Amino acid sequence: MQLADIEHARRACTELSEDYARCLDFRDYDAFLTLFADDAVLDGGVRHEGLPAIREALRRRRDEVRTRHVLSNAFVDVLGPDDARGIVYLTLYRHVGPESLARGPAPLGGPVAVGHYEDRFRRDDGVWRFASRRLQLAFAAEPAHAGPDAESW
Repeated sequence: MQLADIEHARRACTELSEDYARCLDFRDYDAFLTLFADDAVLDGGVRHEGLPAIREALRRRRDEVRTRHVLSNAFVDVLGPDDARGIVYLTLYRHVGPESLARGPAPLGGPVAVGHYEDRFRRDDGVWRFASRRLQLAFAAEPAHAGPDAESW
């Protein structure tokens, strides 16, 4: 692969992570689903295999959850023209309650989780998508509720 191709793949995969956070935090679920391959696996404590399972998890996401996924330290290793892997750090802020439905700020208690995503990326028809995304927590304020499962993303 040419250096320009490698850099393009790295940027595309990094943008997938950024789009993941934006789409999830702002509830743009249609756009969120386009980030994943048809057979993708999303594992944030609960494993969802394939787009139908990911779509169902989003459908069950609680309305009164407000999140901000703050990403940093993105690393992408391009393995081939259509295959890459990566890690990106996550600091997750979350509030669950009726204040999340209002336009103003919700109460802030600090991050509820810090960890990283382990990603596999695949390029199909010239478009990079997640083949898999797995959350690994290093710290959790509320261990039973810190992962972005179907109820608390």
